[in-house]
Amino acid sequence: MFKGTLIRSGNNTKTVKALFSRMSAVMNEVRQLQDEKSLMSVQTFEVFLVIASQEGIASSEIRKITGIPQPSVSRALGDLGVKAVRRDAEGLKLVKSERDPSDRRNVVCFLTPNGKLLAARIAQLMGTSEEKIDASFQNGAQ
Repeated sequence: MFKGTLIRSGNNTKTVKALFSRMSAVMNEVRQLQDEKSLMSVQTFEVFLVIASQEGIASSEIRKITGIPQPSVSRALGDLGVKAVRRDAEGLKLVKSERDPSDRRNVVCFLTPNGKLLAARIAQLMGTSEEKIDASFQNGAQ
């Protein structure tokens, strides 16, 4: 999958270790939302992250960005919404979907207040600027 080593020097190692530690903290935060009835899969989490980064995004765009098949995107939106699609269970209430006024076959997705809180918590836990992370990986991959 990876052609070269991502981590070469001490500075990069510290940045990458900090990044991975923060990612672990994010996963723990997400795990706290879950119970036996409503589990957040990796695909569902990816859909949440795309919506958090682009509120008002159409579900068809989520599919294009993630490569997740449309039926799985729809299930993820249900799990993130009010009522989970596959199970007779409550959703996580992190996302709301509305019919796209320009294309009634599609929905546009927004974070709920709880979704915004989770997105803010994830951003806080990550705490490293995008430029610093990008530079670390680019320098390590060279």
